[in-house]
Parts: sequence; structure tokens; C-alpha cells
Amino acid sequence: MKRIKFLKTELVSMTDFLSMIGAYEEISAISMRKVKKTILERREFMQGLNEAFAYIAYAYRLYRASLKGKARTNIINTNNKTISILLSSNTGLYGDIIRETFELFEADVRKIDTDVAIVGRVGKKYYDLSTLKKPYEYFDMPDTGIDEAMIKKLLDYVVNYAEVMVYHGVFKSILIQQATTTAVSGEVMKIEKSLDVSSTRFLFEPSIEDVAEHFEKQIASLILEQTLFESGLSKFASRMISLDKAAENIGMKLHYLDFNLRKSKHRKINENIQAGIFGGILWR
Repeated sequence: MKRIKFLKTELVSMTDFLSMIGAYEEISAISMRKVKKTILERREFMQGLNEAFAYIAYAYRLYRASLKGKARTNIINTNNKTISILLSSNTGLYGDIIRETFELFEADVRKIDTDVAIVGRVGKKYYDLSTLKKPYEYFDMPDTGIDEAMIKKLLDYVVNYAEVMVYHGVFKSILIQQATTTAVSGEVMKIEKSLDVSSTRFLFEPSIEDVAEHFEKQIASLILEQTLFESGLSKFASRMISLDKAAENIGMKLHYLDFNLRKSKHRKINENIQAGIFGGILWR
């Protein structure tokens, strides 16, 4: 009797848990649909924008080198430092994408000389539990939506760095989320290697200083915002897959509990029948 009661309680609990998982899955699907179309439409444009930023940064570097003894106003980031930013989450249930992003981030931070910034409590926890000892700056960003004030705070913090590397998840398909790195400040080193300095010419209107200043203050913010959207989309897609697997496992558990409950009930009925038969024999 105790076993039957226990199985009934477990069955009710697991059914309620399955309903909760379904609700979370639906919320993730709604959140993903809200941003998916916009992100995918902007992705190619933002990649081109990032490349353009790299060319402008490179052209500005050539321009500053040509000034020689003249005044050199510093517009583009020129502190010759690198900062690596980990975009994680504040909560769990996002599948493997947060862990995979941290592993990519951790491997690169160990190899290069870089400052560190972490966005999200889960990433902070991973970092604190790792053997990495570099000091870091922490930023608390919401998992849903974009906090303009926090983006500005983050951008103001990294604006003086020559190279800004952001580690985040990227949406490939519903089933595939990939950890990747985006150079928010433009992949200047790659551009330098691919360009023929002696034959490359740039024309800027109204001036290289004005164009560079606009890109630094406006475009970098857009690129950083896009990486946050990309990270959010990959997290919600990863959560959907994770919750779907959880729902499948719970379904199997419910089937197992239901089977055992039926078996226990049949055993109890058989015991009662046997007790009745045995009691009847004794009274003959």
C-alpha cells in the first residue's frame, strides 16, 4: 500500500514537472521567434559593417603614421591592449552552449595577453571555479531583451582597448548552436595581412578623423548589440533543445512509473485474492 501511494505521488509530481518544462519550452520558443527574423536579416549586414570598421581602423592607423611630427589626435582605440568579453547568462537551462562558449573563451585567455570582462552570473561562476587567476570586470546583463544602459556601460569600459574580442553563442539552426568569437573593434590584423599597403588607397569624406570617430562611437555599439542578440538567440534555441530532451526523459520516467503503479495494483489485487482463498480454506 505504501509503494502504491509513493508511486501515485511520484506520478503526480512528474506530471506537474512535465507541464512546467512545457511552459518554459513555449516561452523559449516565443522569445526565439521574436528575435530570430531580425537577427538573421541583420547578420550579413553587420558582418560587412564589421569588415568596414576594420578597413577604417587600418586606414586611420596609416594616416596617423603619416603625420610624423604633426599633431596626432587619438580617435580610434590605440592603447595596444586586448580585452576578451565572455557573454553568458544569469540562469541555467540553456543546454551546452554556455559551457562551450566558456571553454573557447578559457582556451584563448590562457594563450594570449588580454584583459577580461564577464557578462552574466553563470559565466562568472565558471570563471571563479576555473584555474584562471586574471582579474576581471563583471557586468550583469538580462537574459531577455537589451538593456541599453548596460550596453553603454560595457561599451564605455572597452572603448579604450585596441582589440575587443567577444565570445558568444551563434545560431546556426534549431539543432546547432556554435560558440564563436566576434572582433567588435574590427579584425584589423587580418585586414593588414590581406592588404597590399603600397597599392591600397582610401578616400574619406568629410575626413578620416570624422569617419573614424563616427565608427568608433556608433558602429562599435551596433556590432556589440548584434553580438548580444546573437548570443540571446543561440541561448533560447539551445534551451528549447535542452528542454525537449528533458521532456522526453520525463515522458519515459512517467511511462516507467505508470507501469510500476499498474504492476503494484495488480500485485495488491492478487494478494487480496490469495488471502481470501486461503481464509476460505481455513473455515472449511
